[in-house]
Amino acid sequence: MKNPVLLFLLIVVGLIFLNACYYDKEQLLTPPKTVGTGSSTCVKDSFAVYINPMIQTSCANGSGCHGAGSSSGPGALTTYSQIKANATAIQASVSAGRMPLGSPLSASQIQSITCWVNNGALNN
Repeated sequence: MKNPVLLFLLIVVGLIFLNACYYDKEQLLTPPKTVGTGSSTCVKDSFAVYINPMIQTSCANGSGCHGAGSSSGPGALTTYSQIKANATAIQASVSAGRMPLGSPLSASQIQSITCWVNNGALNN
């Protein structure tokens, strides 16, 4: 390349591109801890990383059924305290396939909720 300005710009763009590929979220870099043994082994899922986004998408904001001001079933499920207060009912409803309406959760999503509830429904 004969143009040093163009070469410099290509290097800068390349460095920006490579830097954008870096993950700094520890939860995504390290596997979650498993609890239990044998057939009762499950992944100790994080509320912030797995459970809350799933509930917001499938139950609260995404579906609109349990959004802010809702009086359906347990009411709104938009905050940790609302979700924690209804954790057992949420787990029972998704395990039985009654919720969410119209688009049931996958087996792995149901397992995540079950493990989260069984491990104390922590705000982690």
